[in-house]
This record gives sequence, structure tokens and C-alpha cells, in this order.
Amino acid sequence: MAEDTADEQQASRPSRSIIRRRRANVPGGRDEKIEVKVTADEKELLRARGKLMNMSPQRLMVTSALGQNSAPRVDYADRKQAWDQACELRNLIAAIGNNMNQIARQANSDEQIPADFATALDAVMRAHRRVFDAFGETFGFEGQLG
Repeated sequence: MAEDTADEQQASRPSRSIIRRRRANVPGGRDEKIEVKVTADEKELLRARGKLMNMSPQRLMVTSALGQNSAPRVDYADRKQAWDQACELRNLIAAIGNNMNQIARQANSDEQIPADFATALDAVMRAHRRVFDAFGETFGFEGQLG
């Protein structure tokens, strides 16, 4: 039971790449510096907007200026919530897969496969693929289908 709880906690914990707040490292590092002078009001506005987006004023300016993405930025809390929901879906599909394995085990012992087993298995596999694809689109990764 304790192992299940630890496994569930590990499965629902977002990976580092999903919740990373810092920009990705670049070869050679970032040695160049730009100094920008602002008024006290502008400084407070940058800090407030940065806080809303869960980033520093400096990162806010760089992201705003260099961002190729026209989509609105998703803040950390929204991204973590989406990750948690996606993990719940993944766990639900895994539970359905476990039930399918139990049915298969029973069918092997009875030597009879239920008539709708192939259809149910196909539905589980399609749902799993959709969730896996959604993970990739939402969180920007590619990997092995597990």
C-alpha cells in the first residue's frame, strides 16, 4: 500500500521540464547584458506584470520582445493544473488497462474470450494515444508511447 502511494505521488508530480521556470541553457552561456532605465512607475508595472505571469521583470521583457509565439502565455499555476489533469486521465486509462488485463487473465483460464473484448481493447488503445498526443502538444515533448 505504501508503494502505491509513493508511485501515485511520483506519477502526479510534474516533470522538471514541464514546470521549469528558468530559460533553457544555451551553449556558451549568456554573457551579453542590456541595461534599460525605467521610471519608478514603469518598474512597478513590470514587477506587477511579471508577478502575474510568475516571472521576473527581466524575463518578462525578454519573452515579450523575442517571443515568436502569438498565443497568450500560460502561467505556472495553469500549466501545473493542466499537468495534474492530464496525469489523472493517464492514470484512469492505466486503470482501465489493468481491468482489461484481468479480463484477459480470466479469459485465458476459462479459455473463452468475451465477444466485445477486441472492441474494448481498441477503444483503450485509441484513448491512450489521444492522451499521449495531447501531452506532447500541451507540454511540448516527444517520446516513446508507453
